[in-house]
Amino acid sequence: MDNNNKPSVQSSADTEQADQDDNTINVTEFVLQNKQQELKELEYSLTQKEKLIAQKEQDLKIANEAIAKNEAELNVKSVQLEVMELQAKNGFPKLFEEKFAAFKKQLEQRESQCVSELESLESEKEKLRQREVAVQKAEIQRDNGYADARAKLDDELFNLRKEQEKELESKRAGALTAIEKELSEERTSRIASLEKEIADRLKVHEAAIQQEKDELEQKRKAFLKDQAELDELKDELDYQKQRLQSSKDRLEERELNLNLEVDAKVVERKQSFEIEKSALNDEVARLRESIKTSSALISNFEELKHKLGDEDPAAVLLKLKTYEEELKKLRDDLATRPTQEMREAFDRLKSEQSELLLACERLSKENEVLRSSARTQSDLEMQLAELNDKNKSLQRRFESVDAENNRLMKELERLQSAYVRESDFEKRKINIEKPYIEKKIPRNECLKAEAGEFLKLQAIKKREGELSKDDEQKYSDLDNAIGTYEQEWLDNISRSSLDYGLKFPRRILHAFHTALKTSEWSPVTVLAGVSGTGKSELPRLYSHFGGINFLSLSVQPNWDSQESMLGFFNSIDNEFDAQEVLRFLVQSQRKQTIDNPFGLEDAMSLILMDEMNLAHVELYFAEFLSKLELRRGLKGDDVPSLPVKLGVGSDFIYPLSLGRNVLWAGTMNQDETTKSLSDKVLDRGIVINFPRPTTLERRRQLKPLREQAPLLSRKLWESWWCRETKFNDDQILPFKGFIEEMNTSLSKVGRALGHRVWQSIEYYMANYPDVLEAQRNNDDASLSKAMKVAFEDQLVQKVMPKLRGIETRGKSKSDCLDKIRTQLVNDDYNIIEDFDLACEFGYGQFIWNSANYLKDDEAVDGQENAENK
Repeated sequence: MDNNNKPSVQSSADTEQADQDDNTINVTEFVLQNKQQELKELEYSLTQKEKLIAQKEQDLKIANEAIAKNEAELNVKSVQLEVMELQAKNGFPKLFEEKFAAFKKQLEQRESQCVSELESLESEKEKLRQREVAVQKAEIQRDNGYADARAKLDDELFNLRKEQEKELESKRAGALTAIEKELSEERTSRIASLEKEIADRLKVHEAAIQQEKDELEQKRKAFLKDQAELDELKDELDYQKQRLQSSKDRLEERELNLNLEVDAKVVERKQSFEIEKSALNDEVARLRESIKTSSALISNFEELKHKLGDEDPAAVLLKLKTYEEELKKLRDDLATRPTQEMREAFDRLKSEQSELLLACERLSKENEVLRSSARTQSDLEMQLAELNDKNKSLQRRFESVDAENNRLMKELERLQSAYVRESDFEKRKINIEKPYIEKKIPRNECLKAEAGEFLKLQAIKKREGELSKDDEQKYSDLDNAIGTYEQEWLDNISRSSLDYGLKFPRRILHAFHTALKTSEWSPVTVLAGVSGTGKSELPRLYSHFGGINFLSLSVQPNWDSQESMLGFFNSIDNEFDAQEVLRFLVQSQRKQTIDNPFGLEDAMSLILMDEMNLAHVELYFAEFLSKLELRRGLKGDDVPSLPVKLGVGSDFIYPLSLGRNVLWAGTMNQDETTKSLSDKVLDRGIVINFPRPTTLERRRQLKPLREQAPLLSRKLWESWWCRETKFNDDQILPFKGFIEEMNTSLSKVGRALGHRVWQSIEYYMANYPDVLEAQRNNDDASLSKAMKVAFEDQLVQKVMPKLRGIETRGKSKSDCLDKIRTQLVNDDYNIIEDFDLACEFGYGQFIWNSANYLKDDEAVDGQENAENK
């Protein structure tokens, strides 16, 4: 009965499974419909966002147009501001004249009053002169017996005349000083007020422009921010769109796969149902056969149970089988069972065996460790023995070397004590005092006596104050003659160099000459520029055609002390190896006598350190720089000396005098093989930059160098010096103010100038040949032009090298470089192009390495030469 119900149970299970599959398919279809609905909503959202982006882009376009319009308005306002500045600049002289018209009228009245007073003083002076003539006539009429009275009257008359002249001069000086002071104060105050007014107007316009720029910048930043946000939103929407599209594709693929999977599962379940149905039919047939067999067995069992007295046959068979197994087991146990003692001994031995095995394993490991330690210790003992032997050997060797060293030191001390002899010192002195130039060159006798007389009068004027009228006139005539000869001397050098085949710009030649004249302030003149432009030739030809002794010194990269330059003591040969420059310096300080016909103390000499920055100048020339600077302020031949060690000990010191008749110059290239000059050298030197040639000159013939010119006397050279500046305040104060304003900008980057720099600049301007010529001719226009040229030279030579290394961007540019450039533009200097090049081509740093400002001077020189031809 139970077996007949099994097919119906199986059929209900299949039905439930089919219902579950249907439910799964329905759920999947519902999910797919939801996904499709979400996709539609996302597509609609994307469409709306795209419209919003299009609107934003339109707004951005409108904002861009507004910004462009504002920028155009700003440009128009900038142009208007420049026009206003130009109008203000052009109208400044007229405004100046209007403001100062009344004051100028007062000054003219004051001047006429002073002239009338001067005329009255002159009339009084004429009366005194007439009185003096009358007195002289009366003196002539007197007898010779009144000589004492006449001498007394002469003294009274002289004293009276002197008092009247002093009173007249003091009144004139006081009046002129008061007028000049009042005029200067009024001019300063009026100019300051006008400048303040112009500056205030400029500040207002600049503030307005800056405000508009800030507003435009804020709008631009906001615009860029909105644009960035829109771009980010657009990217996000594109990403979401792509993601939704990929999800949609996956869902469509999944839907297709689900349909195929459902069909396959239906076929599979149908096949499994058919197989199970056939299996169940087979099982039903088998169970029916089993039922028949079980019925036959039941009948047999009933019959056997009856024969066994109603006892269950299965139980009887089970008992019988159990008894047989127990019997067999007891027999086997009886044949193999050991005794109780044997079991206990077996168990004990087994436990002991396991313990022994563990102990043996542990001892084996310990034995291996001990053997390894023994091997290591044996190696260490061997190494220790070897090191002990080596230590003993080195100790014996050290004792031997130490003993030999002590013996050699004693021997050296003995030998040195034997070497320190006065005769050796005199021998080394003779070696370094041997003349370097062993050729007698004639002296230039032109204006030699006049130069001596000029220096004598100059010393008297400096010591006693004013000269007499005759001496003053004589002094003025000598000054004009000497100045004229200086200009002719320079022109002769220029013509001779050109005839030889080398052309130097007039401004370069004058700058080099003036730099050498101001060696009291700047002991070293450095020539820098492109290789092959004549940096080494200029000092050589200047000396040759100018009559100056010349020595070219090739600097070596391994020079690290003054001994590398002058020479050193060789203790092995017990000699002093003197270099050429030491012999030249010693010869230049020795007087020319019968015993020493090659002395050059009365002539000028020039030493050129060629490629001076191949080694550090501060190492081999540091002592020279310090000693040369000490000459400033010393009188006459009172000059510092450099100690030269000719041997061991303080007795072997030779004092090398550094006289004013020796000039120092150097050349330098700026590349990766050279060292840069420090501020110490730049402050104590003048750097003259050679211009890059715009056109390359041909040299059709290599002419031999003619005989050297007669030696230039030291007195004539020193007569060319201008030991005091003759500039008045109106002439020099504008340049001084320019440097002070520039120094304010330099101080913001830690490159401030000191007093020495300005003093050197002023004395350079005072010694410039064109300035001296304009002062002799009383030509104010030429003087102003020459002073500006000299000052511009000094800006390049002394100030611009100090700016080297300043960053050309950020705060350094705005606080320093831009302000200096504005100064140069306002005062109309020609070095603006070179200044811009120094800012642009220095890899982010200021590096001055050009001289384009000299191109105009080269063009003028070429035009003058063509006219002369």
